[in-house]
Amino acid sequence: MRFYLLKGLSMSLKQSFNTNVLLLLLAQGISGAALSLLTFCSALASKWLLDDSLDSITPSHHSVTLHSLINLDTLSISATLCGSFLAILFSSKLMLRFGRKKVFLWACVLGMLGALLGMYALELRSFYLFILATFLLGFFTATNQFYRFLAQEALKTTHQAHRATAFIVGGGILGGILGPNLANAGVYLSDTLFLGSFFFALLLCFVNFLLTLPLKLNPIKQSLSSKTSFKEYLKEKDFIFATLACAFGFALMTLVMNAAPLAMKGYNFSNTDSKNVLVWHFIAMYAPSFFLGFSKNLNPKRLIFLGMALYFVAAVIGIVSQDFLGFWLSLVLVGIAWCFSFNGGTFLLNAISSPYKLKLQELNALATFLANFIASLSVGGILASGGYIVLNIVVLVAAFVFFMLIFKYK
Repeated sequence: MRFYLLKGLSMSLKQSFNTNVLLLLLAQGISGAALSLLTFCSALASKWLLDDSLDSITPSHHSVTLHSLINLDTLSISATLCGSFLAILFSSKLMLRFGRKKVFLWACVLGMLGALLGMYALELRSFYLFILATFLLGFFTATNQFYRFLAQEALKTTHQAHRATAFIVGGGILGGILGPNLANAGVYLSDTLFLGSFFFALLLCFVNFLLTLPLKLNPIKQSLSSKTSFKEYLKEKDFIFATLACAFGFALMTLVMNAAPLAMKGYNFSNTDSKNVLVWHFIAMYAPSFFLGFSKNLNPKRLIFLGMALYFVAAVIGIVSQDFLGFWLSLVLVGIAWCFSFNGGTFLLNAISSPYKLKLQELNALATFLANFIASLSVGGILASGGYIVLNIVVLVAAFVFFMLIFKYK
């Protein structure tokens, strides 16, 4: 019996895997590591540059308040998202003209330049140069949005493509574990705080460049007509549902995840405590994807509804508990909620058969990052005006709005 189960598992993996899928999985993980590295250390590095004080970010300094951490500290994260947003805005035109592989490679080069500039800015103690560096890194992290779309052309059937998509998204577990640990290890690696973290970001961009070189991607045959109206794209079956799931799922996760390090600092937790919570959060984001990959009955819409319901539960926990266990459990549930809503939305989008598929993918990624950008910009203001509890109330309200919109367009 065990032999047949292992044989079936092996056949399932062969059907859902090829060299391209493996490279995409690793690239997803490495780009995700860069993203989680920036999530962990960008705001703290900005705080250090603004205050120019070692004591203000060390666990032994008990006078740090939540309000003192909120000002321009999250601007670096928003700059990264802004860079990603611009990259996605022109993605379909660039990919049509130069091909996806060249676009991915140039994004890696811009990421390496951003990491080098970040190291230089930290050495100079230049906050605004640091913001420019994180902006350039955003062009690299934008590639993390597109690997999930390439499974459809790597495999023959929709079911196999769903599995491969889940595996590729699941590759982010590598980034979830690697990114925060590299960021934390790099904080004191040099006499200049966080310089080591951005050195690791440079290495991650370089490794992704090497992983992209052997990728074999089919030429894009689609031609975009300027006569096609925006309404025509919206009429595609399940496009609005898929895009709302990805946008809301990502935005709510960003809101809680970006707030966590600053909120935990405000409640006098150490950087190591924040790192441990974020690592488990990232594991929860990506590990369920591997189980989804082996599921025979993937229903994207059920996944989406389950994911949004988990956001409700996570928000309630965040409201009633601000101890370490409360942060940990809330962030783990938020990670699983993201996995279900984002994978479900991606499955729906990849299943759409349309002559405008590349444009639909761009619009989906654009909407996701726009929602993500708004959430990132909102973190500082919400924490400063109402605190972590109010932020979780916002998550509850946003999840309710999602269900209202879905029932409207259903």
